[in-house]
Amino acid sequence: MRKTLFLLPLLFACALGAFAQSPESYDFKPVQQLRRQHGLPDPFKKPNGERVTSKEEWEVQREYIKAMLAHYQYGEMPGAPDNEIVKETLSEEIYDGEAIRKLYTMNLSRNGKSIEFHFGLIKPKGEGPFPVIIKNDRAINSIPDEVNREAIQRGYIMCQYMREDLGPDSKDMEVARNNGVFPLYPEYDWGTIAAWAWGYTLLIDYFETLDFVDVGKIVVTGHSRGGKTAYCAGIFEDRIAITAPNSSGLGGTASHRYFELGMDEQTIGHASLANPHWWTAEYFKLAGFESRTPYDAHFGKAVIAPRAFFNAHGLQDYWANPFGTHLTFEAAKMVHEWMGLENTIKMHWRTGGHAQGVIDWMGLLDYADQYFYNKDVESNLDINPYPNTVIPVFWEPPQD
Repeated sequence: MRKTLFLLPLLFACALGAFAQSPESYDFKPVQQLRRQHGLPDPFKKPNGERVTSKEEWEVQREYIKAMLAHYQYGEMPGAPDNEIVKETLSEEIYDGEAIRKLYTMNLSRNGKSIEFHFGLIKPKGEGPFPVIIKNDRAINSIPDEVNREAIQRGYIMCQYMREDLGPDSKDMEVARNNGVFPLYPEYDWGTIAAWAWGYTLLIDYFETLDFVDVGKIVVTGHSRGGKTAYCAGIFEDRIAITAPNSSGLGGTASHRYFELGMDEQTIGHASLANPHWWTAEYFKLAGFESRTPYDAHFGKAVIAPRAFFNAHGLQDYWANPFGTHLTFEAAKMVHEWMGLENTIKMHWRTGGHAQGVIDWMGLLDYADQYFYNKDVESNLDINPYPNTVIPVFWEPPQD
């Protein structure tokens, strides 16, 4: 077993500083002072009530929206820990010698506390550099071999990290806020989804030290709560090339306003009881006042641009709200198109329920091939499953 030691304090300090958000630089109103809005909110509305008039102003608006999302939902994410040590604990050939599996442990220290953060990857043989697909998960060996083999053949690294090393998935708030990275940052108010998402930035910082990783071609994904996590990371981390949440539902890519008639509705109120640790207390104050919220899921999809957004979803995954996901996708697509972007926002629909199955993975690999290499692909990424639905937007992109 080969062990390699890496020390990364300066690199982490520089890169993570860009990821830290400060929602206190704007005057965000409490929910009682917010006005009810008709339809999906206008992403071009500036803090002073005026509208964005140019693409130059949109860059400022992006930062405003990110601060809004940090304030009302995710919380503030910190900078670098005091000390970071990465150990490579395993390197072995797999898949008949076509790939190499590596396992790592990262030690994070701050405030007199420390934790171990575990991740692993499977890379093609050769020097690379290779694009990498990173998934947050409860384990680091849960992606099907069929998917890994296909990714390796296409020249991708497959990486997983253990998100619960960064924060336990417990609705007991004493447990949730006194374990993982939270004791390292007691002065920060951030939810578990944000803490899990922070793991992507930790890995990207480390991958920038590895010659075999193409850090210009980083894809992040996750399923369900992991999809919410990947989506959060894509909003705030500009080094991510493709943000690819899978069936992420409420607090992810689904609307918190609109649901398919007659289907189960995952609401903010439900989440406040089932998963109060996922977001900050500010988010749950919005329960019952969804029509007053100044944003919806299309805001995050919009600020990911000019980088790419890809969303895989099951049409019968009603709890994850495919209908509301479609509505906010179409609204965000208007922003991408206004920016003059092509192929930066796509959805992959399939029949079925709540899973990240082989067909979802193939759709993601196809989109990455298309986006990175302009390849012709088999997946149909332009299906509209609700062709007769009117998108509830009462605004238009600026005419500049």
